[in-house]
Amino acid sequence: MSFTALKAVALLSMLWDHVTATWPLGSWIWEHFFPTAPELPALAVTFSRTTAFLGRIAAPIFLFCIANGFLHTKDRKRYALRLLVFAVLAQFPYYLANRVWMGGQLSFWEAELNIIFTQLLGLIALTLWEQGQEKHWGLGALGAAAVYLLAEIVPVEGGGRYILFILAFYLTRDWAVWKRALLWLALLPLTRYSWTWEIITTAMDGSLDGRWLYLYILNVFGPYLGVMLTFAYNGKKGAEHPAWKYLWYGFYPAHLLVLGLVGG
Repeated sequence: MSFTALKAVALLSMLWDHVTATWPLGSWIWEHFFPTAPELPALAVTFSRTTAFLGRIAAPIFLFCIANGFLHTKDRKRYALRLLVFAVLAQFPYYLANRVWMGGQLSFWEAELNIIFTQLLGLIALTLWEQGQEKHWGLGALGAAAVYLLAEIVPVEGGGRYILFILAFYLTRDWAVWKRALLWLALLPLTRYSWTWEIITTAMDGSLDGRWLYLYILNVFGPYLGVMLTFAYNGKKGAEHPAWKYLWYGFYPAHLLVLGLVGG
């Protein structure tokens, strides 16, 4: 799978996730196909929960794109500037969309920073890692750790775990697929340690219910679908018009703005 194809899949996955967050699929099925049903039918619940996994594909691919872009871009400073510009442009639309998803209970200053800011921090972490490694491996690790801590302190989407994901994509790029697959099977639940501990303790005391288990699988192992797609990357850029790179970035704030205005 080419880099262009991966980005297209991520874009469609993101669009699906955000559209169904704005207009919940289960409720839409209920209203249009089961208008006389007294409550949300089991069929609609099952279909909605199953297709929700499609929306978890996007984030890992977007993070993979940073690691891959870091390796192949001709001008990393220009790459970072482009990320910064679109991160700033996307923040207000991101706030509007999140306000809709949270039922209007969100002020602009309470909103976390969007994922492009996270990508920018990931790019900085990779730069510090590489530059530090040229002098001493410890300096590279220290620089990356500092960015991780910053992402944990500053409210950016995904926090420090997304920085770890970008580093993992970069550092394991030459590993065999089976080794990467095993690493990610361990990394995903470890980086969601609070959720993982909660699921273990609730299972041990017998209070674990199906909904909580579903949410855990969706949010912890759902992204593994996107990770597996990155394993299919063939190292080729794929057919792409030079102007498309701005389409990839521009679509993010544009669709959030539409959803934030129409959905509200």
